[in-house]
Amino acid sequence: MWTAVWLLLASWLLSGTVAEAGPDYAAHILEHVRPQAPAEVQRKAALEVIARTIGPEQAEQFTVQINSSLERNSFHILKESEATPVEIIASSGVAATKAFYHYLKYFCHCLVAWEGSQLELPSPLPIVNVTVIAPSSFVYYQNVCTWSYSFTWWRWSQWRSHIDWMALQGITLSLAPFQEDVWTELYLEYNLTLPQIENHLSGPGFFAWQRMGNVRGWGGPLTKSFTQFSSNLQQRIVKEMRRLGMVLALPAFAGHLPVPFAALYPNITFTNVSVWNNFPAQYASPLFLDPTEPLFGEIGSRFLERMIERYGTDHIYFADPFNEIDPVSSGGRYLQAVASSIYGAMVAIDPAAVWLLQGWMFVKNPFWSDRAINSFLTAVPIGRLLVLDLQSEQFPQYARTGSYAGQPFIWCMLSNFGGTLGMLGSVENVYRGVREARASNGSYTMLGTGITPEGINQNYGVYEFALEMGWYDGETAITGTEQWFNDYSVARYGTRAAGSAAQRAWNVFRGTVYNYVGLERMHGKYTFNRRPTSKINPWIWYNETTFNEGLELLLSFADTGASCNALCQYDVVDVTRQFAQNVADRLYLAFMDDYKRRRYADFRQHAKQFLTLLTELDQLLLTEEHFLLGRWLAAARSFGDTALERQKYEYNARIQLTLWGPQGQIVDYANKQWAGMVTDFFLPRWQLFLGELDLALATNGTINDTKIRDQVFRNVELPFTTDNKRYATVVSGEDPVRLARSFYDKWSRGVARLRELPTVAPQRAHRTKKRSRWFS
Repeated sequence: MWTAVWLLLASWLLSGTVAEAGPDYAAHILEHVRPQAPAEVQRKAALEVIARTIGPEQAEQFTVQINSSLERNSFHILKESEATPVEIIASSGVAATKAFYHYLKYFCHCLVAWEGSQLELPSPLPIVNVTVIAPSSFVYYQNVCTWSYSFTWWRWSQWRSHIDWMALQGITLSLAPFQEDVWTELYLEYNLTLPQIENHLSGPGFFAWQRMGNVRGWGGPLTKSFTQFSSNLQQRIVKEMRRLGMVLALPAFAGHLPVPFAALYPNITFTNVSVWNNFPAQYASPLFLDPTEPLFGEIGSRFLERMIERYGTDHIYFADPFNEIDPVSSGGRYLQAVASSIYGAMVAIDPAAVWLLQGWMFVKNPFWSDRAINSFLTAVPIGRLLVLDLQSEQFPQYARTGSYAGQPFIWCMLSNFGGTLGMLGSVENVYRGVREARASNGSYTMLGTGITPEGINQNYGVYEFALEMGWYDGETAITGTEQWFNDYSVARYGTRAAGSAAQRAWNVFRGTVYNYVGLERMHGKYTFNRRPTSKINPWIWYNETTFNEGLELLLSFADTGASCNALCQYDVVDVTRQFAQNVADRLYLAFMDDYKRRRYADFRQHAKQFLTLLTELDQLLLTEEHFLLGRWLAAARSFGDTALERQKYEYNARIQLTLWGPQGQIVDYANKQWAGMVTDFFLPRWQLFLGELDLALATNGTINDTKIRDQVFRNVELPFTTDNKRYATVVSGEDPVRLARSFYDKWSRGVARLRELPTVAPQRAHRTKKRSRWFS
């Protein structure tokens, strides 16, 4: 009886506290861009996530009810006594899974992360009665680059786990990952030959930039088998996410076409896109079809119609015509016509269409004046465009653009570029920025929050923190960053971490590596994983000594043995890796100072230490499966049906991590501090560089950075991209905690007398000239 009463009371609470209906600017989006699966389908999907997370037997202790009449993104959790089940009533399937995870984390002290899970549930389960109404209409996830930097070689098993994680995090809006199947069919209908299509479509490692018009054909040709695989995979991804009540944005036509279209349509206005990052002609400058041409609407409508036929629709579509490239004209009428045509192709097929646009093109780009931005954005009816403020934690654009000229937007944290490793975050910026944006009268069009990392699988806690800011208003769960990280460390390592050194360690990290508040773009370019030169200027934004105290605390917790679970072991390796890169930075400053002052003996000592450090770091990384180059390369090769295909996919995987472009156009942008890559890519480069410095000192000569760069390119970098060496796909037998302790003790003593890294005041962080707003 009381169960029924509580469920009725929960329904009354959730529906009775609904905020007033949103203003007109949001009415269309909120009406049409919402879960469409029946309540029973969403309920079953949520229960399946629960069972996969904690096992079928434990899952029997939970019940789920979906009531779509409740406030959007809301839930109630009730457990009346030890003998009763945990009852969840929620507005959607994804709200129900978020409720389940809220209970796991904040009442059972458990965690589900990218690197693994800590799921030691207490018995009996805790009694609870809590209601949450999210302040966000949407909780968004993905960057268009994530497809290539993190998802490229995933099969259904990885997507299955990742969709479960998305559901547990309460992510309500994301992107469909593939489109090449539809484009191939459509290009054939426009009389392109298969070779012409193959010359246009990039390899899987570079889909994102071919779609945005930056490159063409790079890493290709795309095989028929991969195209079919991606189409089948997308069917499963889309179906499962919608079953949970998530909303998916489908791709729309942004204007980029294969070069042969110019010959097929000689009377149509095409523009050659400007060469991007100095890519050679055969891979650069796809055509851009002027959106004012009738052909634009025709192609855009035919493409979208086919996408909807194949994958259904949630009435939201993404198109990014000018990421890293500028329109041919800054005239207001032209920009209005462009935006109107892009949206017109959508609404011609789906009258309820909403355009999802990445706001990245407005960031630090002098082309986009206030007038140009206003012309472009207001060409679409207010409330039919939803803008992702892509890097709000560092370069928010909503204030500068007048809340995107009245168009709704989502406050997003980007944080990572290229999927590089390195502990980095701006949690105080996120905490303050989201709250200020919600409170600001000027941001009345903000509809939610999200995360938009170019690559995942690093700094997990920062991303979970940002996602929770979308669900909690400061009174529930997140009452401040210190308390959040206290709760996080306990959930990550289990209740034994409460009040322990591990908890203190995470608050050290919160106040150091995760407290960046400057304006410098942090892209993971630390000294040892950069192409060697005499002109590197290492710096950090946090106190190195304090950070090392955090590592010492974590190691002391891990040394207790039983307390250090798999997540703890991962963190020990990751934080020690961060320590190692700081040591490498200090050694670089030391041996370069030795070189300039002609101290030959000191130079040889510090150079030897630097190379030894990299060798020992590789051995440490071998102890943790998430730091193995072999897994990435093996996954890529697995998609090849022939030896040639396997070689091509491995080339995609290798060159993305290293040179990126054929001549190193964006060298090191997406590098990874992985076992195998350290010893066979970073280390040989530095051996060559230090050998040249040694020779110069021995002969009283000088070095030529340009000459060394060319030697490194020819002798190390280029051969690595085409090598077929196999690397470990499973960890070594070493104990990661023991090895990390030994590594830290050795190197903290070994460089004790070297000066610490320069700490740059955040507001005066050093700047470097950028070749590109994105790839710098």
